[in-house]
Amino acid sequence: MPSKTTRVSARMFRTPLRRDAMLPEFRAVRRNRAKVARLPVARKILRACEKMADDCTPIPDTTYTLFREYRTIGVRRNYDQVYHRKRAMLGAAALLAIFKRRQRWIDVLQDYIWNVCEETTWVPPEHMGTAPIDLFAAETAFALAETTHLLSDALDPEVVDRIRDEVERRVLAPYLEMEWSWFDGHNNWSGVCNGAVGAAFLYLEKSPARLARAVNKVLKGLEIFRRRAFLPDGGSSEGAGYWQYGLINTVAFSELLRRRTGGKVNFLSHEKFKRIALYPLAALVAPGEYYSCSDCHGTVRFSPGFISRLAERTGAEELKSLLSRDSISVGAGRLPWSVRNLLWWDGKTRPRPKIDDRVLPETGVARLVDPKHKMVLMAKAGNNAENHNHNDVGTFAVYIDAEPLLCDPGCGLYDRAYFGPQRYENPVCNSYGHSVPRIDGHQQGCGPRYQGKIISFDPAGRDKTISIEFARTYPVKRLK
Repeated sequence: MPSKTTRVSARMFRTPLRRDAMLPEFRAVRRNRAKVARLPVARKILRACEKMADDCTPIPDTTYTLFREYRTIGVRRNYDQVYHRKRAMLGAAALLAIFKRRQRWIDVLQDYIWNVCEETTWVPPEHMGTAPIDLFAAETAFALAETTHLLSDALDPEVVDRIRDEVERRVLAPYLEMEWSWFDGHNNWSGVCNGAVGAAFLYLEKSPARLARAVNKVLKGLEIFRRRAFLPDGGSSEGAGYWQYGLINTVAFSELLRRRTGGKVNFLSHEKFKRIALYPLAALVAPGEYYSCSDCHGTVRFSPGFISRLAERTGAEELKSLLSRDSISVGAGRLPWSVRNLLWWDGKTRPRPKIDDRVLPETGVARLVDPKHKMVLMAKAGNNAENHNHNDVGTFAVYIDAEPLLCDPGCGLYDRAYFGPQRYENPVCNSYGHSVPRIDGHQQGCGPRYQGKIISFDPAGRDKTISIEFARTYPVKRLK
């Protein structure tokens, strides 16, 4: 097993990199773009990009009016839609510029890059005040850095310089200055931010000493993320969708670092990552459908490039059975996702995984299956201070032939109230909206001390059973 703490030295970064050394699969693209573009996976990705690019002008405008809606009326979706559409169009134009090599797409790409660099902030209004770097600022830095790397011979020098200046000012320099709340690794933010910032440093930083300092800080953050965001059994309290979001940049960074150090540093080699990798198989209720605990949606599609590489590095080959033909659309327009879908996935699907009886005792999630009646029962314990928490200790959901008959409400509308002091006035988040009792007039309490535990799991008896003790979840002193 690797040492608990992974560290790098400046010496590892002093050897000049050959072109595409960090993304060696891209060499095939440079050698014969037309041949790669004819591959089934590439054709699907490029068709999606062309469809998006049909509407590439005018560039979506992240206006002040949309920006201030969050402060004035608590709405975030209108600004967010424009913000993310702009970046998706940038990614689509980058892929078309890579494969088509037409000046039209290079011009469109450079206009989008310049526009993003002109934005007052890369942090959307709902995350203002959290930190100078949030999820989306970090991902913007990663996407721009990778665009520079893959298209350095096609972009105008002043565009490349602008990317370097803006990423440095907005993300790289602030990252080295201090640590923010998301650095403590307890949820998906740590994986997203540290992984994306680390990738941007690996692409853009020229000083070996500064790069080593940055990478060691990234590794520190990701080690905390591995330890705190996932239970000892590998489970995530955030559900399958946020499991993917938190890990995808972690895997991308780990692979870039592995190549950059000549294989000396392989962050994914830690033995816990195999348990983490297998988590979605324990949350599965039907093909493409997962137990929608916390704010996770029930329907989840996984990035095939991410899943393929995570499975290969951890030995969790069963993960590949979660991919389907429509997986290729995941991350469409997000350059780091699409590039890895194209380069890391062979386009093959595997037989669907068997949905069996399973328990994750530390995570507090259990599944029982009745194949004869096509029934799946999911139940959870946990506590009421989990990531994206709902007050739902002891809740259960029942699916018959993939249809949720007794269901979890899933996530509510992401607005200011939903993530503020009023969160537990929302029936989606409080225990009223879940399959749990009201006791002595009380709903479940909020906080880590309100918790439950799976005390028995018996899939072998005549009647399969799960037992959860959750008396401590209620603020009722005489409750035994």
